[in-house]
Amino acid sequence: MDADLPPRLRGLTWFWWSAAGYLASQARRRLGLWPIPVKPFLPRVEQESLNALITFLEAVVRRLFWLEAAGLGALPAGTQPGPVAPAGSGTSRTPAQTPTRAVWPPAAPIFRLRECARPAQATPPPRQYRTGPRIRFLDAPHPVDLRDYSAHPADILPCGKLVRRLLAINHALDFPDRYIKKMRQCLGMASPVLRPAMPPVFRSRKLRHLQQESARQLHAATRNFSAPDTS
Repeated sequence: MDADLPPRLRGLTWFWWSAAGYLASQARRRLGLWPIPVKPFLPRVEQESLNALITFLEAVVRRLFWLEAAGLGALPAGTQPGPVAPAGSGTSRTPAQTPTRAVWPPAAPIFRLRECARPAQATPPPRQYRTGPRIRFLDAPHPVDLRDYSAHPADILPCGKLVRRLLAINHALDFPDRYIKKMRQCLGMASPVLRPAMPPVFRSRKLRHLQQESARQLHAATRNFSAPDTS
């Protein structure tokens, strides 16, 4: 990375770049997401472990991108790269001729950089119409409520959303320059990108002491980088 970070942060960021890349690639390999990135179901115990890992990696990667973007400086929010013509072609494609999305392989999910939600616009709620009580038939089938059944570690649950989040993390780590430029644009906006409070996953007891301490230092660096403590 080309960011001009203080010497005390270079070792910290280098460690987490390496750790995040290793953990994300190992999780993808363990789930068998290559060459076809599809995994529809997982046992509950594996899904919970994967969810904890993805939540941790998302918080780490966002702070790494933030530090790199802050070291390079903010960009205007409207800065967008221009269209690039294919190599060896004399003419560029028009927007109508440019394919929006390939049918196969599916497009990689995009990693979400913003941790804070955008401020909601003041729009009136949609009008609701009441049609009165409806007739219920006792012999009609009713949907099954899974809350009526006890949860077991071996239960098979859908995990498509978790897989897409993991693929988005791998995509961000494979193309960090794109995300750092986008993060630099986010820094130029008025709304914050990261939450000021420490992510709960950084206080998890499943982390070892040194891992937990290093993750807390990474979060503290994002808060103190722009306004260092000189006391």
